[in-house]
Amino acid sequence: MHAQPNDRSCSKEAIGGNHYGPVMVYMAKVDDAGSADGAGASWFKVDEFGYDAGAKTWGTDELNKNCGKRTFKVPSKIPAGDYLVRAEAIALHAAGQTGGAQFYMSCYQVKVSGGDGGQLPTGVKIPGAYSASDPGILIDIWGNSFKEYTIPGPAVIDQSFF
Repeated sequence: MHAQPNDRSCSKEAIGGNHYGPVMVYMAKVDDAGSADGAGASWFKVDEFGYDAGAKTWGTDELNKNCGKRTFKVPSKIPAGDYLVRAEAIALHAAGQTGGAQFYMSCYQVKVSGGDGGQLPTGVKIPGAYSASDPGILIDIWGNSFKEYTIPGPAVIDQSFF
């Protein structure tokens, strides 16, 4: 996620201004990553960073610090084959009202090799994993009552897949 296409200089924030919010990474197994569009796929979450109350740091702060890059571990105990990867950030600066959250995503095609052929983790449908009224989507991050944050969507898959 970068502010401008082809700009990898890190001279600009990846997601600028007060676009504070979580970042999440999902994967979905598909027959052919080169032609799949992800519709109807079963997406499982492999990584997330919401809000660190102690450091007062959001996932988007980490994206900006790392030039728009988010490093995550590909599960080693999933079947080999083609996958789509969905990197997502949700900007919550205007999320105090329904429809105020802003969703930014990028998708990538990857081939996983060396997987142990195990079962796929339980996944969710996208769209459908979130609701406009979820506590991590409809939230006033500017109010005095804001102290903790619930990341929307499913939990990251069990560590036994890594």
